[in-house]
Amino acid sequence: MKTVAIVQARIGSTRLPGKVLFELAGRPMICLILERIGRAAGIDQVALATGDGPANDALAAVVADAGYQVVRGSEDDVLSRYRFACEATQADIVLRATGDCPFIDPAVLDALLSLRSRENLDYATNVKPETWPDGLDASVFTRETLMAADAEATLSSEREHVVPWMWKNCAFEGGSRLSSANLAAPADLSALRWTVDDGLDYRLARGIAETLGKDGAATAGWQQVLSAFRSQPAELLANQSTLRDEGYLKSLAKDGIESSK
Repeated sequence: MKTVAIVQARIGSTRLPGKVLFELAGRPMICLILERIGRAAGIDQVALATGDGPANDALAAVVADAGYQVVRGSEDDVLSRYRFACEATQADIVLRATGDCPFIDPAVLDALLSLRSRENLDYATNVKPETWPDGLDASVFTRETLMAADAEATLSSEREHVVPWMWKNCAFEGGSRLSSANLAAPADLSALRWTVDDGLDYRLARGIAETLGKDGAATAGWQQVLSAFRSQPAELLANQSTLRDEGYLKSLAKDGIESSK
């Protein structure tokens, strides 16, 4: 069974274009993310899934030069992009991560992978419900689960955000088709924001990375990141009031669906 971490990222971020190539801890942010994910013992390969538009050429080149496989597909239909990347990497198990989580924790990823494997699940995540800081989000699913989602998902919010169709077919949102489980944090830290969606987020991420140091930013576990976060000056914490999953909520609104948040 081959387990591949597929990281979705592209240059055309609405709120902070080009953020994935912004410097963080002495390297482009996307390279820090891929490096951290690659430290998870249960992952056989890390790959980037980016859009096929020319704007992403520089991103693809940076990641390829760093030694990672790059798979390119639809700019907006990210679910089909994941299906294509799964096929291209010959993955049996897919770990989904995004290019806005510079402090994603390999130990959390390993715990999530172990949960899925131990219980032979179709789908496992750590956001249903949210207990980890925003920025440690991940999902793990089988190749068959991904193929079913790609074949059957029709809503824009399902195709742009990859996993909502899976949520609906799990007990998380009243479904019964897929077996599933959630990995909870040891305490509710869901109010904390470590993701990078806009300029305020990036300022905080740079502060945390500078506190951890170049090597520490690549190796620190979430507890060390939490300590570094808590040491930041108040002016760098202005992002903490930003709504979580704002992009997904906008997609739901476009589909005429009212969020439960």
